[in-house]
Amino acid sequence: MAAPRQIVSYVPQGTRRNESRPPAPTVEPTPDELAHISRALQLLEEANPRPGVMTTANDQLASLIQTLMAEDAQKRGRFETAANNTLEVRFDAHDVLWLTNVAITKLRNLKKFDWQTPGEPAAIPSKYRISMLADWGTGLYGAPVCAGTIETMAHDSNKRADMVLHLGDVYYSGTNEEIDARFLALWPTVPDAVNRALNGNHEMYAGGHGYYDRVLKSAKFDQSASCFALTNDHWVLACLDTAYDDHDLHGAQAEWLNGIAANLQGRRLVLFSHHQPFSLLDSQGPKLVEKLAPLLKAKQIYAWYWGHEHRCVMYEKHEFWGLYGRCVGHSGFPYFRDKILGAPSAAPEWVRLEGKNLVPGANVLKGVNQYVDKHPDEYGPNGFVTLEFDGPELIETVHAADGDMLWKRPVGDD
Repeated sequence: MAAPRQIVSYVPQGTRRNESRPPAPTVEPTPDELAHISRALQLLEEANPRPGVMTTANDQLASLIQTLMAEDAQKRGRFETAANNTLEVRFDAHDVLWLTNVAITKLRNLKKFDWQTPGEPAAIPSKYRISMLADWGTGLYGAPVCAGTIETMAHDSNKRADMVLHLGDVYYSGTNEEIDARFLALWPTVPDAVNRALNGNHEMYAGGHGYYDRVLKSAKFDQSASCFALTNDHWVLACLDTAYDDHDLHGAQAEWLNGIAANLQGRRLVLFSHHQPFSLLDSQGPKLVEKLAPLLKAKQIYAWYWGHEHRCVMYEKHEFWGLYGRCVGHSGFPYFRDKILGAPSAAPEWVRLEGKNLVPGANVLKGVNQYVDKHPDEYGPNGFVTLEFDGPELIETVHAADGDMLWKRPVGDD
């Protein structure tokens, strides 16, 4: 059995046994910083209706607070046994003063990792298979099951991945310790496969140093930059960093991609990123769309795969841009089932949503999460995706975490 993983819950009301703490750095929080702390705690409260199940928020300070509480609990033995072979620490209003000092000090001193310019596209064979995970870095629930399934598939030469790719997010804030325990320790081992990881917003909440120093520089990944491209006679695959600048493209990344697109010579362009360009169920990506407007207007992007949203959504062809959008951020996080999908189904199934607000219609995966012990019917299923590039054809398969096939078809086969 794997070592227990840790979750951090915020309970605004409650009593905590009297504990001595090391003195926190003495800082004078600005009004803006105090407001940010208040907002972060509110977000954590709203995200935590079910104590005992991992939650987080897309907020830098909220995620840093959870990391700090986990580190403190580890030092002081404050974790309590919870479900799913997890250890939980709950923090409350009595912890906030200490957290305010430590978190604000940490936030003021944070610096991003140094940006690395992407290189030229690397050549890949005409037949190439990718196993793809996204929002996987929890170490809990379906995450280790997905990894084990990818390893098992490697025993079959017809299913073995040539690349195992992560589209970003290691929780809570991608520190070295979290990267080691929740990502590298559980990453699937596939003989002779290339391993690659994209940057996510949660990695950047601690400046991205865990991602850059521990993942990219590791012997397993040996990855020169947070964005890169692959090419063969039929396809160009461009993997973007949309997290260094949140939900945006940093520096000359758009120009790099435009240069690649200018030399397609009949090949189809597929994008991979952490953040979404559009969504029926979440926020839109106006900064990404603005940066890539020439490619979108010219309908040069054939398909786009992203995570960030904790769900699996297969979009119809975009009416204006001609691309097939795919949200696949359901690999490891215990995400709440969207009420718009109706009552939970025991077995995974697809529900079609009509397009709206210029976003195309889509098939959305719903079901229960069998890896969440408490109220599994409130959470959506975990899983992963494989992509098989076979000459001019791209076949995508959505798998349940245990490998059951939930969707398989050539992209564009409408």
